[in-house]
Amino acid sequence: MKRRPYQSEAIRAMKLRRVFAMLFERQAGKSTTLADIALLKMMKIPNYTVIYASASLLLGTEIVLKATEASSNAARDLIEKEAGVLQGAAERFQSDAREAGMQFATADAGKDKLVQSLSADDFADLFEKQRLEFRVYHDRTRYSRTKVIAPNVATARGWSGTVLLDEIAFIRGFMDLWIAIEPIIDTQQEFKVVLSTTPPQDDTHASFELLAAPAGMQFTPNPRGNWYESESGIPVLRADAFDTHLAGKKIFDVRTGEEITPTQSFQRAISKEGWRINHGLQWIVGGTAACNLLLLKTAQERGVNKCSLFLIDEDGDFDSAIAWLALNLDPDATTAIGFDVATTTEDTSNPSVCAIVQGSAIDVVIKAFVVWKTRDPEVARERLSQIVTVINRRPGGRVKSMCIDATNEKYFAEDLRRLLRAEVAVRLIVASEGITPEQRPSLEKPTNWKEFLGDQYVGVLEDNCLTLPPQVYVRTDHRLVKKDRGKFVCKPSPDGMHGDTFDAGKLAVEALIGKTDAIESLDPATYRLGVQTQRFSMFVPHRLV
Repeated sequence: MKRRPYQSEAIRAMKLRRVFAMLFERQAGKSTTLADIALLKMMKIPNYTVIYASASLLLGTEIVLKATEASSNAARDLIEKEAGVLQGAAERFQSDAREAGMQFATADAGKDKLVQSLSADDFADLFEKQRLEFRVYHDRTRYSRTKVIAPNVATARGWSGTVLLDEIAFIRGFMDLWIAIEPIIDTQQEFKVVLSTTPPQDDTHASFELLAAPAGMQFTPNPRGNWYESESGIPVLRADAFDTHLAGKKIFDVRTGEEITPTQSFQRAISKEGWRINHGLQWIVGGTAACNLLLLKTAQERGVNKCSLFLIDEDGDFDSAIAWLALNLDPDATTAIGFDVATTTEDTSNPSVCAIVQGSAIDVVIKAFVVWKTRDPEVARERLSQIVTVINRRPGGRVKSMCIDATNEKYFAEDLRRLLRAEVAVRLIVASEGITPEQRPSLEKPTNWKEFLGDQYVGVLEDNCLTLPPQVYVRTDHRLVKKDRGKFVCKPSPDGMHGDTFDAGKLAVEALIGKTDAIESLDPATYRLGVQTQRFSMFVPHRLV
């Protein structure tokens, strides 16, 4: 099969680049081009391994999990379509290898055995069971291979060789996979990584940040495609409908079957946004994420060199966080704390997060997120106590207020309040408890604390009043939080991220700018004398949400 110019450009790029991405429109030959790259690598180097990781295998599994006959049929159609592309490539490889004086073969990796005369169903079965392997024999004892597998984070650390990742925008938890495979190419100069995809349906997927073109970049139609460097530094070969049309790819009207132009295709598309993503290769900002990506990036840019994230694995990490706070907190700014509680420590369990915030309602600066996992409540108590102490020692005054999530850990949260109330005014927030317009005049109708605090936090971000630590972890964790029919929801990432920095941040913002009535607090001296608890009221004008 003759390659189109943009496909040839991708093949040429293999000689020049160690990492790059193919951003091709739908049905433009991404999988075919990856298969050609795999063959060329196998033919060039004996005893070489190529990992071809297909998102279709993951998608098929997810569809089947819906447990309906329609879903099972859809999964099988997806598998057969992808397998058909690879089977067609395999038939081409036979003659290409023969012309180069080599032998091409298809193997069942599960049985370590060559197979011949496979039907389409047999081929699809091998593909679906992740036992499909292509081999090019350089002589009787040496061969190179391409293993076709699902892009699984759990197995990625065992890969060795050139890695080809197909349709990355459909891989959940892709950033975790990317982190796992980056070290693979460090071990040998010949090892490379090639990504392929169309843009994701919204900007919540990690591929958006990894591969999106810089804002405002314009592209002139070119049959060879257009190269650009993403903001993350990844070279991207882009071939949209206008490029592929110049390269010879035909478009036919869905209803009449007549040949049409890309412009006509767009005009006749039922979903214009779908066309822009799948054929125009536009990175659409938006989606269901509660926090706008561009606003988050802006908030984080303001936090460079003034805010930080601390992931605590051992006591020394926490000591470093305390030292940083002592040096970097504004000594005169109003300061508050938000604490999102978790008490489990499995690899995928939620962490506890303490957010330290400074400023006012129009300039909210989250100076630090301190993140840890521990099964020992005493460790959490001691760490929070140290954070409060380092803030209270500033010349500018004590912690104004601390809000603690008491939704699932009520007894522990109450214990923390008793422990810390001599040092800071502590409020316990139960997410499910109601809040009315009488309590907060900004409300139009009753809601609960979870939705109110989420809306308040997002409102501060959208008003461009929020400054955040610049680390990628913060942005990724915040983007996990979705807005679904007016409610904030969050699906955990594979490594246990669960929007906990978002939750700690919203608690900290409430502690800083919210109206706090009759919060119990004790001055340390009166506490030691056993004097009755003092009551006081603080009111700070807060943003209307």
